[in-house]
Formats: sequence, C-alpha cells, structure tokens
Amino acid sequence: MNRVIILKSDRLYAESLRQYVLHLNPRASVTIAISVESALELMVAQKVDLLVSGVGYNMDGDVLDMLAKWNKMAPVRSTKVLIVTARREYRVLVALRTLAVDGVYDSAAEVPETFSKVLQLVAGGRRYWSPSIVEHMYQVGSASTAVFRLLTSFEQVVLSVIGDGCDNTAAARELNLSPATVSTVRRELHRKLGVQHRGELVRVAAQHGFVRFTPAGVVRPGFAMMRASYMARRSKRNREGSRGMSE
Repeated sequence: MNRVIILKSDRLYAESLRQYVLHLNPRASVTIAISVESALELMVAQKVDLLVSGVGYNMDGDVLDMLAKWNKMAPVRSTKVLIVTARREYRVLVALRTLAVDGVYDSAAEVPETFSKVLQLVAGGRRYWSPSIVEHMYQVGSASTAVFRLLTSFEQVVLSVIGDGCDNTAAARELNLSPATVSTVRRELHRKLGVQHRGELVRVAAQHGFVRFTPAGVVRPGFAMMRASYMARRSKRNREGSRGMSE
C-alpha cells in the first residue's frame, strides 16, 4: 500500500489512522481527505492503492454514492476499499456488499489490536468483513419481515424520500412523479410495513438506514446509487417490452 487516502472528517481520528498506516509501512504516502469530493479528486488524479473511510454523514457528501461513481469511472479498479464503521443499518451494509467493498471493520465490536491485521489483509488483496457485521446481516436479512424482502426497488426509492416525513407534493418534486403516484406508494408502504401514521414510517425508514437525521439536515445514504439502479432496470424493462411488441 504505497498510496493511501484516509477519508474522515474527524481530523484527530484521521491522524490516528494515518499513524497506523505509517507504522505498518513507513514508506507509504498517506493523504487525509475530509470530504468525499476531495477524496474522489485525489483518486482520479493519481493511482491509489487503498482507501480507508467511514460512512458517516459529516463528510460533505455520501460515501456510498461516491464509491458507486468511482466504480463506474474505474470498472477495473485496483484501489482497495476498507470501511471503518460502527453503523449497523441493514440497507447501508447491503449497499457496501453491492459495491464489492473489500473490507468492513466494525470499530464498535472489534478489539483495536486487530485493526492492523485487517489493514494488511485488505491492502494485500484479501477480503475481510467483521464477524459481528456478517452475523448482523444474517440475522436481519433472514428475518421474514426484513424490509428488503418486503419492498420492491421502486418502493425503497420512494421510502428514501418520504422517510424524512415530507408530504406527497414535496416527494413528487424530488422523485419527478405525480403526487397521486407517491400517495399510492405511501399507502402500500404503510400496508407492507404494518404502520399507521407518517411518524411510524419515518421511524422505520431511519431504523433501516433509508434516512439519517443529522445536525446538518436529512441524509439519504446511497440514494443516488439506489435511484440510478432502479432507473436502469426500468429502462431495460421498457426496451425489452418495446422489442416484444414490435416482434
């Protein structure tokens, strides 16, 4: 790991990680980025061997969407990605798995002494997900009421917007839909999730990581990635439907 980027807004935490890396490889070139935009610029400008990042809200951007953008820009990428986080929202973890992140280190459950080993494993091309994270995904994902098993991809996109408590008109503007369509999806979400009121829907959305309420406002982790994925599938279905009608 000759070139390393540490994406953390907490400079003290970032400096601690930098020292960890330099302890393992004194010759490494380690750069601290405090925003996703600056990290992406660095990754575009030079070959980066390892990106170490969290998935918090306070980095002036969404790490999940940044990683999705980077995957499109460099489909055959050599940059290894290690996520250091204590977050357990199922949707965020599924997004990290979809993005083929090389490592996810549970900073709340793992003892600090294991971090250097994990860092070396990921930098060396091995995959590592903390056992606590894997177990959590299994327990939540295998439950019969898991949100991802209940909702369509379109419903998940809509939930990411109305999950902040906004009304149908505001959500319609954000999603480029009609208020009537949003209202219909909202009723279906209430039915599937077993909630009665808008406040309960907000609670479920936050609990599963569709929205996150922060001092800076509402954050929707990976929303751009989720919407782009849904739109791509919808366009594909439309193209296949058009071909079927013309045959």
